[in-house]
Amino acid sequence: MHASHSPDTWCVIGAGPSGLTALKNLRAAGIAAECLEREDGIGGNWFFGSAASAVFESTRLISSKTLTEYTDFPMPRDWPAYPDRRQCLEYLWSYARHFGLLPHIHTGIPVERIEPAASRDTPCGWLVQAAGRPPQPYAGVVIASGHNRVPRYPDIPGAFTGTLLHACHYKSPLTPLPLAGKRVLVIGGGNSGCDIAVDCSRQAARTVHSTRRGYYVVPRFILGRPADLRNERLLKMRAPLWLRRLVSLRAIDRTIGLPRRRGLRQPDHALFESHPVVNGELYERIAAGAIEPAGDVASFAGDAAVFADGRREPFDVVICATGYQITHPFIAPEHLCAPHAPDGDGCPQLYLNLLHPTRDDIAVVGLIQPDSGQWGITDLQARLVAQMALANRQAARAAAWLYRQRQRPEAKRRIRYVDSPRHRLEVEHFAYRQTLVRLIKSMDKRLRQAEACPTLGRRRGAAGFRRGSRGHGSGRH
Repeated sequence: MHASHSPDTWCVIGAGPSGLTALKNLRAAGIAAECLEREDGIGGNWFFGSAASAVFESTRLISSKTLTEYTDFPMPRDWPAYPDRRQCLEYLWSYARHFGLLPHIHTGIPVERIEPAASRDTPCGWLVQAAGRPPQPYAGVVIASGHNRVPRYPDIPGAFTGTLLHACHYKSPLTPLPLAGKRVLVIGGGNSGCDIAVDCSRQAARTVHSTRRGYYVVPRFILGRPADLRNERLLKMRAPLWLRRLVSLRAIDRTIGLPRRRGLRQPDHALFESHPVVNGELYERIAAGAIEPAGDVASFAGDAAVFADGRREPFDVVICATGYQITHPFIAPEHLCAPHAPDGDGCPQLYLNLLHPTRDDIAVVGLIQPDSGQWGITDLQARLVAQMALANRQAARAAAWLYRQRQRPEAKRRIRYVDSPRHRLEVEHFAYRQTLVRLIKSMDKRLRQAEACPTLGRRRGAAGFRRGSRGHGSGRH
């Protein structure tokens, strides 16, 4: 049991990369906040070996450190362009220590339930019930528990009598079971599927990699520089999408070759219309005969997989790198504007996948899958959430302005992504980041105006806020 908190305290759920920056930005804005973490350490998905972690032994970033790091805490210059899992966890610990977050993080406290706190004493805010303690009221809640927790298995008819694993259970060719001498089938064409196929191929007697469609594979480096930084330069130059595709396809072709040159299926979508598959070894392992590409699996029959082309082949182990369900089991779906889904896999309908359309006391940080690094973007998300919390307390005009932004239709996406579960949270990082920066600058201006003239700001702001947020169920904490 930890010490009681004030009624103005916000609760951050999860001490992974998103939760850490949410806690840091709330406290930097003068908002009292504490973090509840289910595991016994911080790092979330990067806390290798914990129940929260889906990374495996050889995992490293697929985005460069420059486009991954937090906005105000650069990764060490002497680190490689793509840090490994150990360095990523070290970086998160360094961030937490640098900003004094550790005293405000309570580990080993899983959150069991969150519900609105509506009473005479608490007209807004939330009650958070965690294991081993009674429900406690908070002025606001930031959910940062990640979306790689509940594995999604493919819907394949029949039963497989060998060992069936999800990618989150795979840790190395030795764990959870030795693959030496085994026939292994890896299902899934995303980054996890490609990385695991490469990893398995070094130990398994046979490795077959099944994908539903063809994918473009991007090398980590193009002409000695991280590929995502090459693309970033074109984005900053405002190059049109067709030109970026043309330049990128030529660069990929010259570096590792396009799928057709490797004898693989041509993708059924244009470059950038699916989450980037970043891998510098996949084609080499295929060329060496260590990995055999295959099409979709139509069914299982005992120890065999039957492929869509009618081919049937026995396997000892099947690893499904088929993504995760989007679930927040500790809060009712309607509180996150999520549709009720029979399998519980309902994606919250939030503004920018971040803010509730009408409440100013709840946000979900990190509920995105950008086509580049994420931590710097979640840093900006958290900054906007902190501004929302601050405005709701002392700058009603700023709060009203942000409320109106959330009522407007979001800008049309520049890229049409493949219609699949893995792209439900996909965002084009450059445009998304620009939107966040614009909102943050506008909120900062309004918060400074309110600070310079607090009496006038409260009087005029309160009236404007009531007009702009009728019935939205929020209030001043």
